[in-house]
Amino acid sequence: MSTLKLNYLLALTMLLPTWAMASADSTTVCPEVRIEVEQLPDLNIPRAGHEVFCVNGELTVAGGHTDGFVPTPTAEYLKDDQWHTIPMTYTHDNAFSVVLSSGKVMLGGGSEQSIGIGQTYVTEVYDPQTHTFNGYCSMQRKRACASALELDSGRVVVAGNWYANDGIELFEDKSDTRADYNGKRLFNYIKDVAIQRAYPLIFRTAPDDALILGGIGVKGDTIWTSTAYSLKGDSVTIPLLEKWWPLGTETARSADSFFGDASKNLYAYLMAVQNREGQVAIAKVVNGEFALLPTTCPVPMQSHGEEIIYASTILVDQKAGKGYLLGLGRGYYNAPDKPARWYVLSIDYTKQPAALTLCYTDTLPELNTYAATLTPEGNLFIAGGLYHGSNFTPSKRVFLLRVGKEPIVTTTESSINLRQVALWVLVALLFVAFLIYLFIYIRKHRAMPSSINDAVPASDDEVTDDLMDRIYRVMEAQKLYQNSNLKVTDLATALGTNRRAVSDCINSQKGCTFTQFVNIYRVEHAKRVMRQNPNKKVADIYLESGFANEGSFFRTFKAITGMTPKEWLSKA
Repeated sequence: MSTLKLNYLLALTMLLPTWAMASADSTTVCPEVRIEVEQLPDLNIPRAGHEVFCVNGELTVAGGHTDGFVPTPTAEYLKDDQWHTIPMTYTHDNAFSVVLSSGKVMLGGGSEQSIGIGQTYVTEVYDPQTHTFNGYCSMQRKRACASALELDSGRVVVAGNWYANDGIELFEDKSDTRADYNGKRLFNYIKDVAIQRAYPLIFRTAPDDALILGGIGVKGDTIWTSTAYSLKGDSVTIPLLEKWWPLGTETARSADSFFGDASKNLYAYLMAVQNREGQVAIAKVVNGEFALLPTTCPVPMQSHGEEIIYASTILVDQKAGKGYLLGLGRGYYNAPDKPARWYVLSIDYTKQPAALTLCYTDTLPELNTYAATLTPEGNLFIAGGLYHGSNFTPSKRVFLLRVGKEPIVTTTESSINLRQVALWVLVALLFVAFLIYLFIYIRKHRAMPSSINDAVPASDDEVTDDLMDRIYRVMEAQKLYQNSNLKVTDLATALGTNRRAVSDCINSQKGCTFTQFVNIYRVEHAKRVMRQNPNKKVADIYLESGFANEGSFFRTFKAITGMTPKEWLSKA
């Protein structure tokens, strides 16, 4: 059997479950997968009500309150597997944060006193290059539990409040203009609003306009309204929100839910919504137009015998084409001192309909309600939050949920129906057939070589040594393997030939596939980098070597060398 047929058979077995979900009706049950959890070093200071973000490649937490419900004027960033504490200019407990296009972060407002009392005017900006905070300027209104969003112009919309009147104001940086602004950065109050909100959602609808909606009441009450406010216009009624309301959360950095393209004036967001019966669904907001996102199955509301409580904005990984909605089992809220698990709804919005997968963790002895962000590798980072459900005993635990790693699909006992059973039996039979073929194939062929030099060429009259020599020269001279999206057609184009000739030549001469051949180069490059700079970050190593993500790097390195990068380096 040819390599082409082998790849076709493998692709068929992988695509069947996707076909099954795409053809499912409204009764189709969401597939479930188990994901790995890694506990990272604890924060230096327990904290809740803080902000979490990733800037300059560093995971960072800022502000919040610590033991005793006392605001802490500190931040921490993770570097070399250690948290480094730095001072802030002000305290920001239950504040807003905006990751600016400049790479800096604006923080503003928050509780004025301990135990969440009052609000503040203050804002400051964090520079991740220097790890310093600097006071910026005052808002026009004292705020806590507000939200903010940067527009294309660099202006920042701010809205929302807690136990005080709401309203919309706009930050403008006029420090580089002429003297009529006196070189100042200014917050300008735009308008009052009739419906008061805390933690509202703010969605761009145009380069210089936005809608403010959702959130919770300023005293924590639920808001059932279809009214939204426009930055530049009047209030508007959104028909979708007459039945489905934005999920109330205490983490509302709407920019994290963006999946559009501002360069093309496409302002698109994912939003979790809920009806009066408690069913959650996924909506999309495109240039101010709201609609439910068609999905392969309903959003699952139960798993492992417990109700799932979703309570976050949707975090979008545009590179992976997925959004993630975080949740906890009802058991945690009923008994926060008992072991519990996290749930993550994965939304593949690149597919039509969007493919939903419910990810879950093992039960963990200690969980905390979360402040979360995405890492550059596409995993979920959760740090601090409430421990035992109390603001007086925040957590310092830090976790990494590896949603960026390809999981194994499972189904719970209660989720199996006859059609799925029949389908998965068919998939299993095809998979067994594939394994049988693979066993025969391996018996007839050599194992994948461990290095370029170890690969022993096989004779093939149709493929010349000259082409193989040209492949070597192009790969090494142009370092094509450093392109994580390298395809056989790219190499063929560089050689002035066709993809079939290149693929057959590598298969015949080196006894491996094109992907294996390229991965050998990548691993060799990674080895050289680690020898020359053993303290270099893993992320820098795998990106420089041409791997798309951390998981692919570790899997391939171990498959070729029989060791993890750390094990190899210790013996190098």
